[in-house]
Amino acid sequence: MPEWTNDQKKAIFHSGHDILVSAAAGSGKTTILIERIVEMLKQNKSIDNLLVATFTDAAAKEMKDRLVARIKEIINDEEIDHELKRHLQEQIFKIPSANISTLHAFCLSIIKKFYYVIDLDPNFRLLSDDTERSMIQEQAFDNVRNYYYEKDDEDFLNLTENFSNDRSDDGLVEVVFNLYNFAITNSKTDEWLDGLSSNYRVNKPFSESKFYQNYFIPQLSKSLQQIIDESKGAINIANDDQLAVNYVVVFKDLIEQLTNIELNINKVSYDELRQSILDIKLKRAKAIKKADKEGVDTDILESVKATRGLISKQLTTDLINDFFLQNEDGTIETMNLSVKLIEKLVEVEHRFMKEFSKLKLDNHSLDFNDLEHKAVLILTSSVDDKKVALNYYQNKFSEIMIDEYQDVNAMQEDIIQLLSNDDNHIFMVGDIKQSIYGFRQAAPYIFAQKYAEFQKDENPNELINLSMNFRSSGSVDDFINAIFMKIFDKSIGDIDYDDNSKLIEGTNFSKDVDSNNEMYIVSRDKNVNAVTKRQSQIEFAATRIKELVDSKFQIFDNKHQTTRDIKYSDIAILSRTKNNNTDLISYFAKAEIPLMVTDAQNYFQTTELQIMMSMLQIVDNPRQDIPLVAVLRSPIVGLNEEDLAEIRLVDKSDDYLTAMKSYLVKNTDDNLKNKIKTFFIQLETYRDFANKSSIARLIWKIYQETGLLEYVSGMPGGKQRSANLHALYQRASSYEETNLKGLHQFIDFIQRMEKMNKDLAQPNSVEAVDDTVKVMTVHASKGLEFPVVLFLDVSHGFNTSDYIGDTLFDVDLGMGVTVLDTNSRIAIHSMQRSLIAAKKKVSTISEEMRLLYVALTRAKQKIIMIGFEKDPEKLMNSWDQATVQENGVLDEASRLSSKNYQNLVGMSVLDYRDRVNNDSKYVNESAHVTLEIMNEESNSIESVKSDIESSAPQEVSKKFKDTVNKLINFNYKYQESVETTAYQSVSDIKGLFADPDDDNMGDDLLSENGKYIKESFSKPKFLNDTNKVSSAEVGSATHLLLQKINIESIPNEQAFKTLLDTSIAEGTISDQVAKRIDLNSLVKFYQSDLGEIILKNHDDVSREFPFSVLMPAKMLFKNSRNSDYDDERILVHGIIDVVIELEDSIILFDYKTDNVNSKSIHQAIDNYSGQLNLYAQAISAIRHKPVKEKYLYFLKINQAVNLSKNNN
Repeated sequence: MPEWTNDQKKAIFHSGHDILVSAAAGSGKTTILIERIVEMLKQNKSIDNLLVATFTDAAAKEMKDRLVARIKEIINDEEIDHELKRHLQEQIFKIPSANISTLHAFCLSIIKKFYYVIDLDPNFRLLSDDTERSMIQEQAFDNVRNYYYEKDDEDFLNLTENFSNDRSDDGLVEVVFNLYNFAITNSKTDEWLDGLSSNYRVNKPFSESKFYQNYFIPQLSKSLQQIIDESKGAINIANDDQLAVNYVVVFKDLIEQLTNIELNINKVSYDELRQSILDIKLKRAKAIKKADKEGVDTDILESVKATRGLISKQLTTDLINDFFLQNEDGTIETMNLSVKLIEKLVEVEHRFMKEFSKLKLDNHSLDFNDLEHKAVLILTSSVDDKKVALNYYQNKFSEIMIDEYQDVNAMQEDIIQLLSNDDNHIFMVGDIKQSIYGFRQAAPYIFAQKYAEFQKDENPNELINLSMNFRSSGSVDDFINAIFMKIFDKSIGDIDYDDNSKLIEGTNFSKDVDSNNEMYIVSRDKNVNAVTKRQSQIEFAATRIKELVDSKFQIFDNKHQTTRDIKYSDIAILSRTKNNNTDLISYFAKAEIPLMVTDAQNYFQTTELQIMMSMLQIVDNPRQDIPLVAVLRSPIVGLNEEDLAEIRLVDKSDDYLTAMKSYLVKNTDDNLKNKIKTFFIQLETYRDFANKSSIARLIWKIYQETGLLEYVSGMPGGKQRSANLHALYQRASSYEETNLKGLHQFIDFIQRMEKMNKDLAQPNSVEAVDDTVKVMTVHASKGLEFPVVLFLDVSHGFNTSDYIGDTLFDVDLGMGVTVLDTNSRIAIHSMQRSLIAAKKKVSTISEEMRLLYVALTRAKQKIIMIGFEKDPEKLMNSWDQATVQENGVLDEASRLSSKNYQNLVGMSVLDYRDRVNNDSKYVNESAHVTLEIMNEESNSIESVKSDIESSAPQEVSKKFKDTVNKLINFNYKYQESVETTAYQSVSDIKGLFADPDDDNMGDDLLSENGKYIKESFSKPKFLNDTNKVSSAEVGSATHLLLQKINIESIPNEQAFKTLLDTSIAEGTISDQVAKRIDLNSLVKFYQSDLGEIILKNHDDVSREFPFSVLMPAKMLFKNSRNSDYDDERILVHGIIDVVIELEDSIILFDYKTDNVNSKSIHQAIDNYSGQLNLYAQAISAIRHKPVKEKYLYFLKINQAVNLSKNNN
């Protein structure tokens, strides 16, 4: 029998009351849960009388397997009496059908057994596919929308206008769906929805309303106290510094003002309170003489100054803008407008929910949310005045066990509490520090409430803390503890990281092995964008992994107390998202590092899936050029580029299928004709088969007759490719079990899955090599462990979408809306929305902290963190600005303003005192972590440029001049090819792509205006008017400002003016050019919808993105005078103004400074369409992602054009 700790014994043997086990990472909670079940079985209890709820099906299966193994171990290894042995053997046979499952699966069993209680048709199927569910959901809303449009309902039109824009009503659709997803996890969904407008129903005086007293004042008090605490922290630092001491009086004065406001907060009206906030004066410190700074460390001074700047922002943004923007009359007026909107929205929501339920029932289907709601309805419903279902389960179960209790939602908690009574109790095990499923409406506050309640002396229930970490080395534990002692508390994180939460080493790691943790900040000062940031980190990660393996880094085997050389399989690369996976696969292949990606992106972009989807598309409709040509070019048919070109030359105007038929009539190439004829017969066979048989059988027939399965098996990664094709076949089989029918609908279904990034749940590699580096997201890593964890891209920004949206939801506060004033067209955030946003920000940062905890606690011996920062010195100075509160935790403002994991870790465990010999290396010995700045070398071209410019002209002889003249006048047969550079800019060839479907280029392509063939060089510099400012110069300068402006917040005119002044001082923009720049137009851009997209995704934005791509010369020069060079390729280079790389798609922007008006804009759009089309082709090829949208923005008239829609 294992040696259990005292706390583990409590968790295994205590009973007779509810028990909450807070089990830290590596504490063996699953082992404890299994041992508790075994002990109950030893007491002659039956597995039938236990409900064990797990979070996933995989966890349920693992628990059953481990339980069987443990029981067999007892039967075989322990001396037990015959009766107990026979009882345990019976339990083994019962385990497969025992109630060890997810809560959803248990709810399904309730419905199947007691469906008659609520008159439910038992012949239903589970709607487990998100794509099918979303299609039914969209149909439901379409029906509801049509209902209101047919009625010409004015309130609905106003609702649509408020939540959408003038281009579509997608905004309202999103609000309705988001509201549904939030509300449905509440067992009293209708009641909660009907109460959404209650917090908006206020009258004067506002200060006497329930909303004001219960929600507004507590949040305001919290905000004021936060600033007071920051000021006190700044005073503590400033008092000890001869320079910063001048700031003490500044912060003391502010504390006095805020304290007075706090004392009178409930004694004054809202308008009086508002005025007192507006009257706050933040003084400036006494100026410090330059001479006083000489020879003195100014780090503390800079830190205190930064704190003052942060507080100044909080006073304006967080207080005035969010809570006191309007006076009492204006605030109440906004609330009254909100009431009308919300009431209509709730009406629409109810109608949508009924229609959605109707469509599901018509399809004889239920989704996962229905399972929970129907189960609750069954448990609370009576038959002959008896709650038969509830009585059955309460009598059946002697104990209810919940694994991963931190991730239950409110609905699931209601189900658990319903099943419990005085005769059975609930055993809950989990770790609130690992609650990372907020996007599934997990409610960690439920765990937190019980954690607090169960500690009270008067509470009969029990809290057990398991803090011993049997996974990690002491160095890893110390590093993690050092971080979370500084960032976790009840206000942010939902729990204090005290002695009950700290990790305690439960291993016996050798002190001789390297278990020190590493943090690297990769830095470069040139060509910094989202792509280069990511690639720089990946390159360094590969380098560090190679170093570990090549140096034979020693891994400690805790079980056998020995060391061995590291293997690739000892290393796991974790990241917050899957965005890095494509680059990782590519770069690690070049570095010859074996890699296994468990959740790779772009499954649909694999060659074999592209071929098969193209084949299915043309079986459905052969008059689709792109999929048709894809199949013809594929191994299925095997045509080459010359064959395809020959076919197209026969008929340039009709679709490609018609051209193929024309070729059969007009041409004499028997070989190509035979290929086309064979293909037509094959295609017709498949089209006929598709009308008579299932999609799955069609797919298999194609596999068999084309040999595609065998072909891809012989390609690199062949087994995986074969598995991918099998997955498509299996998806088709499961699709046909739904009510969706037909090939066309199946294709639409798959395309929707691709858009939703579902990737058909890509099959695990069947050729997974044991010795590979594992790559996965933090979510996917939960429950796993690795000797070395490399946490990549820790500088990636947190997801802020949960609290920056115009419409937000909260269990208590209800709904926060943004109201559009139809007269002024100004959108106003309601106060409720601001309060919810503040609350959501805390919950978002809390969950990001928990994700950090999960990532770091996967490590057994070493943690390596890699991030990026252009200016590391500035970054680390910002870490020193964080102040420590009395409880030892960093101030709330610093934690809430953290934008990534790099900041959270840096300001927790590193500061300027850890610097080694003033070098770019920092060491915190107590936390066992070393930080190093890794600067990339950048080659300067300045010296080369200087040499060229300083070269003096040289005299040449007459003979040399004659030779040059002969060469110049030589009539070369292929002169056109010589004059056409192998390198072309996009601006040179943009006209080619004005119409993506235009196969004919006119002679104007070779004209002087926009020609591709250069007959002469441009005028030398001395012939140009150097005093005149050109439009191109103004355009370039404007682009420079847009490239350099800080987009982490909305840029105002002052920000652009400061940047312009800096650029003038640096000599990058001249005074003459600066006078021509319209800064107001730049400000307006960032106030537009497009500007909002950039600001919202600022971490994924690359500005002035350079690219180069090879294109066939014949594609560019179809009217060339010489056709001998059709096989040549041209290198096309360009720079894209803005690239936003989302997880599964790309958005492009291009600014234009042209002097356009309403009449000339259409011509301008035509002029630039080709340029954007080429940009889209290039970036899509480079990043292996589709371009979702591409925009032109004309700065002079502040007008955006969506070319994605124009091309449709």
